[in-house]
Amino acid sequence: MGEAWVLNSDTSKKAFIASVEKLYDEHKYITYAAPRIGADRSLGQNALLHCWLTDFGCHLAKCHYTQFTDGMMEGIKKTMKGLFYREYPYEWMVHEVVCPLSKRSKTDYTSSAKWKQGEMFLVLTWLQNFAATQGCVLESRGEFQKLQREQNNG
Repeated sequence: MGEAWVLNSDTSKKAFIASVEKLYDEHKYITYAAPRIGADRSLGQNALLHCWLTDFGCHLAKCHYTQFTDGMMEGIKKTMKGLFYREYPYEWMVHEVVCPLSKRSKTDYTSSAKWKQGEMFLVLTWLQNFAATQGCVLESRGEFQKLQREQNNG
């Protein structure tokens, strides 16, 4: 439950199928979201973004992460997207939201899950630097750290 799978070999495919069969045998009902196809951007970057937003939000609110609410996360996400977009108004940061019933529309920020690897790299780099100006050090980890090293050495 809550596990993410990357199917990139026969071995990982077999492990996934075994997991699905076990869950189905136990619960008789499973819902899976549509898969992301291809390696356009890793889940690691999005997970890092959410960890950093939590860390930075806790720093700003002076609270422990167990006290950081869903509402606080939504607030910090929207605020950071807004600050980034004001500084770097890239088209991929916004989209038009339209209600089919009322026909009302508004411009809103796109989901970070839709950003490509390079786009996420820009946001993470910006967030790391912005948080530092507020006295919060966000450590580079995993794929982002690897991309930073490649960028600095290339």
